[in-house]
Amino acid sequence: MADVKEMEQQHAELVSIFNKLNAAVKNNESRQDIYRIIDDVIAYTHVHFSKEEELMVQTGFPEIEQHKKMHKELLDEAQHLKGKFDYVDDEQFMDWLNHWPFGRVLAHIQYADKQFENHIMKVGINS
Repeated sequence: MADVKEMEQQHAELVSIFNKLNAAVKNNESRQDIYRIIDDVIAYTHVHFSKEEELMVQTGFPEIEQHKKMHKELLDEAQHLKGKFDYVDDEQFMDWLNHWPFGRVLAHIQYADKQFENHIMKVGINS
């Protein structure tokens, strides 16, 4: 069973992985290393979204379908952009990474998840 504390830990882990990705880009690490970190971000984001949706079901979150749709769109967008990386030169590759949509995942955590946190507080689940 997922809980609030687990969600908070996962948010912190996602931020940590994003920081690794940003450092790899800034340090001009190899595409292979950057791809590995991108795969880590996508995989962990998928796990996090699944656990979050599990908690939404458990707590009867009324906006679950809309939230699940946002999750799917974010993951689809990340996979789509990642698929394009093999077809661009190094300059465009780095430019795209500097505009990587994973920032949208962080924004989702900071803003969209606030609605869910408010719901949890209202139904009385403690972290």
